[in-house]
Amino acid sequence: MAMDEKAQGLIFDIQDYGVADGPGVRTVVFLKGCLLRCPWCANPEGQRQEAELMHSRHRCRKCHGCMEACSKNAISINQDGFPIFDRRICLKCKDKSCATVCSAKASRIVGSSTRAGDLYNRVKQSSLFFRNSGGGVTLSGGEPLLQGAFVRDFLRECGKTGLSVGVESCGMFDWEGVEPFIGQFDFFYFDLKCMELMLHQKFIGAENKKILVNLETLARTAADKITVTIPVIPGFNDTEENIRMTARCCKQLRIKRIRLLPYHSMGAGKYEELGRDYPMNDKAALSSGLLEELKIIVTDEGIACLTS
Repeated sequence: MAMDEKAQGLIFDIQDYGVADGPGVRTVVFLKGCLLRCPWCANPEGQRQEAELMHSRHRCRKCHGCMEACSKNAISINQDGFPIFDRRICLKCKDKSCATVCSAKASRIVGSSTRAGDLYNRVKQSSLFFRNSGGGVTLSGGEPLLQGAFVRDFLRECGKTGLSVGVESCGMFDWEGVEPFIGQFDFFYFDLKCMELMLHQKFIGAENKKILVNLETLARTAADKITVTIPVIPGFNDTEENIRMTARCCKQLRIKRIRLLPYHSMGAGKYEELGRDYPMNDKAALSSGLLEELKIIVTDEGIACLTS
């Protein structure tokens, strides 16, 4: 299959020297777009499949240069002197925009297009760290497998030099679009948030049928590469029943590892920057004691359990 020169990826962040997203030192590439709407999402800027404006009041100097630069009159000033953005008419301009003129870097556009070869040239700059640590690149998001053509081309570029690539997936993607290349990943962190269909629908806005089918299909040929990740959310999926059902599902699919990720609110500030409300303001942090109890449930089912 020839490389599609028109295939471009929409990326909202690249983080170097990561140590929590796979083995060794890794560069984590965050791709935009996700079909789920998890209320605890730590990367809300990765949900929509388009560029977005983010504005930080913490950085803002109230100079109002952004309002003067806006050609669509999408910015006004509130009684405290901060800019207010009408995101219905904001064009997310790349040139001569509010983000360009802001000397305090309070405004920025998240989401830029790139070709696979350009991304490869960017990440290979850390190849020495990858080689010495057994690391590589991890594609995250958002849901990176929604951008199948771009991911396919990027995997091909990395394959030329043997660069390790893993993926973090929420499982909500079309299998037909990724089947030709999905076996080329070195590992998968596959989210399995909740086994109960209606509860999944209520909290996340989508059923989990496709997620479970994709996991089962992937496990037929790559069970040894999969770590199922469970973001443990108070009042949603932190019950013994859900954790045990998930562990038994993994056991049936011959998946040997589960990673429990405790809920945190570190992404709350991003919602304000995007002009959205944070849906989880009434949720307390998960206790370490409960996390250990859930870990025991997983290991009792014969599945290795990680909590970091």
